[in-house]
Amino acid sequence: MESFDRRAKVHELEQEFNRLFVRRRFNALQLARQIDSEIEPASYSVLATLQQMGPQRMTAIARHLGIGKPTLSRQLSTLENRGFIEKATDPDDGRAQMVSLTEEGRARLESAQGDRAERYLQMLTPWQEQEIETLSRLLAKLNQSYTEFDAEHDPALAQGSTVPAAVNVAEDKRVS
Repeated sequence: MESFDRRAKVHELEQEFNRLFVRRRFNALQLARQIDSEIEPASYSVLATLQQMGPQRMTAIARHLGIGKPTLSRQLSTLENRGFIEKATDPDDGRAQMVSLTEEGRARLESAQGDRAERYLQMLTPWQEQEIETLSRLLAKLNQSYTEFDAEHDPALAQGSTVPAAVNVAEDKRVS
């Protein structure tokens, strides 16, 4: 049985996550506009997924992002028309297509990510390095908890998920 104090602290944490997620959506909008004014904010996630995972089938991208195929298809059409992705026949299954970043797509994405990393660097100037490391480690722990919780409580979700597990902060010092 949870204590009232623990429940209140978790509620406070949930409110902070809501604030963070609202900021994250606004950040995605800014990044998408920086990449190209014609793409949707959700398209940034498609580009970032391809950057992280390499060429993927449409079904894998949709599953990873938790979106439907029609939504993803619309985003891919825009990204392809803008020259940021390309489709090719899957060598393992000629009926399927693999989606990958083009050099232009990769360059625009990396430029926007570089600008965002600089913004984080400036924003976190007053923070001590230990505070940044602690937050990063705790977020990695939270991501791992999500993975474990999903595996235990919703095996179908966990089996179909390709969401990356928490990274070892000591091994992965990239800013994204």
